[in-house]
Amino acid sequence: MALATYFGRAATAASQVLQGFQTKNFEQLLNGLVIGIAFDETACSSEGRASLDLLVRLVARLYPNICFLPEGDEATKLARSLSSLARSINGQIDIVRPRLAALSQCLVVGSTAPDVACSRMFLGSDGWLAKFSTVQPVGSGCSSNSFGAGAASCIAASNLFRLIFSEQISGATVDSAVSFSLFDYAPESDANPPLESNTVLDTIFLLGLGAIGNGAVWAFARVTGIQGQLGLVDDEEVDQGNLQRYVLALEKDIGGSKVKLARRHLASQRGLLLQDHPYKWQFLAGSHSLQHVAIALDTAADRIAVQAALPRWTINSWTQRGDLGVSHHHLDGELACLACLYLPTGSVPDEDQVIAQALSLEDRKMDVVRPMLHSGAPVSVELMREIASRLMVPLEPLLPFVGQPLRGLYQAAICGGVVFELSGGVKPVRVEVPMAFQSAMAGIMLAAEIVKRAARRDAPSWTTAKLNLLRKMPSDVITERRAKDRLERCICQDADYLDAYRARYKSV
Repeated sequence: MALATYFGRAATAASQVLQGFQTKNFEQLLNGLVIGIAFDETACSSEGRASLDLLVRLVARLYPNICFLPEGDEATKLARSLSSLARSINGQIDIVRPRLAALSQCLVVGSTAPDVACSRMFLGSDGWLAKFSTVQPVGSGCSSNSFGAGAASCIAASNLFRLIFSEQISGATVDSAVSFSLFDYAPESDANPPLESNTVLDTIFLLGLGAIGNGAVWAFARVTGIQGQLGLVDDEEVDQGNLQRYVLALEKDIGGSKVKLARRHLASQRGLLLQDHPYKWQFLAGSHSLQHVAIALDTAADRIAVQAALPRWTINSWTQRGDLGVSHHHLDGELACLACLYLPTGSVPDEDQVIAQALSLEDRKMDVVRPMLHSGAPVSVELMREIASRLMVPLEPLLPFVGQPLRGLYQAAICGGVVFELSGGVKPVRVEVPMAFQSAMAGIMLAAEIVKRAARRDAPSWTTAKLNLLRKMPSDVITERRAKDRLERCICQDADYLDAYRARYKSV
């Protein structure tokens, strides 16, 4: 049995949410677990298969030992396919045989209630409804709507994580029963209208094909009859650290274009005209074709810049400490525009300060860090030796990053968990690295909002919808109407921006 080669990234993500985190203890605990995934013939429906597919894509990225417990011939055949998927995600994973397995926890899809000597978590769906229970099976629907199915897998993965690490997550408890509608997000809602067939999207650009973008593409790939134009925008390639939470990515995808990865998963959507844009989204800015955008970008600065490019409307998605969610925005309207949500409320460190601190180069911020970030100059062996010495980690594992720009070193070695792993978790890294189930949920919600907007042709009455998967599913309303910036600092309160926006879309 073995943890994935990208375990450092997973450890970095876990360290952000687990109190008293120590890498060695985290590794030992994971190696001692065997996660069962049980399902029967009823889970071989379209929704059940979607839940199982995403469940494996989530579980296999973190847990090194899993055991499939299929019931029936069709389920057994599906288990072989899921085993292959798990191995393609982590080539060192141990697929434990049922007769040899001492299960730690068991995730159950379908109508079965397996007789196992561990606690069970039941997940399933019915169209827009994601269902979860620790008491009894919840079943899997037969519709072509996989939004609830995908969300159920994220909810189950989050409950599994909360249960295993309950002593290290303040206030964490396991949900006893959940029925969560992705149609309206309202508490105790049973809203579940049929998913319209042949949904036609406005020409829309998906900006960012990272972890959230992967979740969105996973969901788009399962919308029957979807039509329209979808622009896939991302300039980066998949690296090893991405595999910790990119639900579409397999080990073989390392080094490949994120745009090509998304296109491959959408290949079966014959009615969807895909446009490849393997470069930064800024190259599209200013184009009148950039009217409708779905945002899965990493930074607040990028989101503000997207709003400043004057798209007609935006649907935004995010993960951050405490919550994840989606939001709808116009520049010209009564509610908050996208930029309003990301205006700083106090002083924030600039990029060179953040990177200088992370690399222990605070005293060299002005003469080394800032010039290198501006020029994109590569990191030399001499500088890498100095960084390793200051961080008190061995040089050898950092040598492969020599020749990369300083920003790339920060993203790969700091955000990617390399330094964190080399230090044995002693050096905490304050970066936004969500768990895979958080990013996937945000992506599924983003895709759901795009599809719902295409069907109704207008925005919902709320601005944001958010939830926290590290806490019990919300019992209060999670949607809210956000007002514009009260200090009137935002571009949506600037006459010049408003005039330009109105002139651009006056005839649209």
